[in-house]
Amino acid sequence: MVAGRRLAGLDAGGGVLTWIVARAAGFTAYGLLTGSVVLGLALGLRWRSPRWPRWATTELHRFVTLLTLVFLGLHVLLLALDGYMRFRPVELLVPFANHYRPLWTGLGVVAAWLALAVWASTWLQGLIGYRAWRRLHLATFVVYAAATVHGLQAGSDGHRPWALTVYAASALMVAGLTAARLAGARRPPTRRLLEPSPAEQV
Repeated sequence: MVAGRRLAGLDAGGGVLTWIVARAAGFTAYGLLTGSVVLGLALGLRWRSPRWPRWATTELHRFVTLLTLVFLGLHVLLLALDGYMRFRPVELLVPFANHYRPLWTGLGVVAAWLALAVWASTWLQGLIGYRAWRRLHLATFVVYAAATVHGLQAGSDGHRPWALTVYAASALMVAGLTAARLAGARRPPTRRLLEPSPAEQV
């Protein structure tokens, strides 16, 4: 760990660079999470375009989800290397074990583990079955809500005007699409549909 800090040149700077990049990685992960949820809801709404086939949206959804996990991992790694806050590994891996704003930071840890579980369930759908996969996939909304509260309350930039604008825009998009999804689910089906594939719905 000390070697990692020296390699990054962070000991001399008091961890300022690490903290800045960790925050940037966190905001990037949140933006990608928003994109993943929006794409998943769009798939569930069965929006189609002649110029953009459904399989392309499905693959984009999977790719954005994977990128979310990559930047989330980078966010956690940089926090582990930070020389100012000095987080212990257990604080970054166990919910509510952190010395810094434990409730709000703990929600971030919960969101991270749930996000990893939801992503893994897509590849294990053949083993766990569609019903279990579907129920677990609904945890995406818990991931999104926990990540939003985590960013607002645990992040040092959470209450800045530009950050509040980002969170508000994200929440409006997700809430609007979720409302449209729920409204569509209440309509009586005109014909029986085949069971959707794992990437069809959020």
